[in-house]
This record gives sequence, structure tokens and C-alpha cells, in this order.
Amino acid sequence: MGKIQVGTKVMMELAGMKGRLQSFFVGYITKRCIITMFPIVPEMNRSLLLEHLYKGNTMTVRYIHSGTVLGFTVPIMHVSFTPVPLLFLEYPERIESFNLRKDGRVSCLFPAYVVQDVQDAGVYSGALSDISKSGYSITLPMEKNRVVSVEIDDHLTLRCPLLFASEQAEIVCMVKRINKNSTKVELGLKLIEAPDELLARITSYIEQTIVFVDAD
Repeated sequence: MGKIQVGTKVMMELAGMKGRLQSFFVGYITKRCIITMFPIVPEMNRSLLLEHLYKGNTMTVRYIHSGTVLGFTVPIMHVSFTPVPLLFLEYPERIESFNLRKDGRVSCLFPAYVVQDVQDAGVYSGALSDISKSGYSITLPMEKNRVVSVEIDDHLTLRCPLLFASEQAEIVCMVKRINKNSTKVELGLKLIEAPDELLARITSYIEQTIVFVDAD
């Protein structure tokens, strides 16, 4: 368990409940127990959660370490409500590696725009529809009296304030795919250049999305 740090976000699946639950790792006692916070659920689902949090019920826990999804399935040992709600889980006999999507690509919907030149004269607004560590897809709605003049291998600057957590943060991409119809243009972009801290943020988002949505 030395690979998981205190405060690490974990995803839980509780026997008898549908869906996946978010929680945080608190600590462990080697060969004895794992300790986590209570799973986070909306207030309307809290009574259902409490019905299934009992000694002996089975829980699957997954978390990310160095880009790999690790996890284990163990019974609940004890449920503590005071002074802080905590779960005590049996110590796992082994840690397993779970499958990820091979290309690490996840769907999303972030407002974004691409800039075609340094003067910001060619700016096209749209939304990121999927992202990976090496490329992105952006959908640009067709605007009246304006043509999206982009060609294969053109270099564009991509800005996505919500994902990048900054209005000014940007990455340089190359256009590798163009699909057009009467209402929109879809661009497939290949990453060319980006600051290390921005790449780390994007990678973290992809990994968290995969572990909480797509791990099998």
C-alpha cells in the first residue's frame, strides 16, 4: 500500500448499490486494515448508502498511481460515525491492475477556441469533444457569412480556460483531420507544443476521468 498517498481520491463500488462512489484515502495499518472517508453521495441517496455500509459487505476500491489504475476488493471491517465518518476495510491480499482504454481518450464538453494567427484575427469558438494525451477533437459551429479556413497540417493555438484553468494558457496543435457539414466543422488536432504544467493538468484530468468512468 505504499503506492497510495494520504488524501488520494479513490473510486468505490459497493455491493448492492449501482454506480461508483467517490471518497478519499485516509491511511492503513499494514496487514490489518485500510481506512477511507465515507463515500460522497447526494443527500437524497444517503439513506441508501447507509443501508449498504455494514460489516462484511464487499467494496471495490480503485485509485491512480503513476498513470495506472490499481485496485482491490475487500469486505468492510467496521463503520465509524464519530468523531469523523470513516470506513475500515480489510487489508487486501493483493493489488490488481485494471484495464484502461488503450488510447487514453475520453469524451468531454469544454468551451474552447482555436487561434489561427498571432494577431488573434482568425479565432474560431467551439467546444472540445474528446481529449487524449497527444490530441484533441474540437467542434466549431458554422457561422453565418464566415468560413472556417483551416487546412490539414495547419498549426493552431488551442485555448480552453475551463480545462486549462487559465484564460491565457494555450497549446500549439497541428490539424490532422477535418470533417465538415452544413452546421459544423470538426477538427482533429495533434499536440505539438505545451507547457509541462499544462500537460500535467490535462493528463491528470484524463486519468481521473478514466478511473471514475471507464475502468473495467
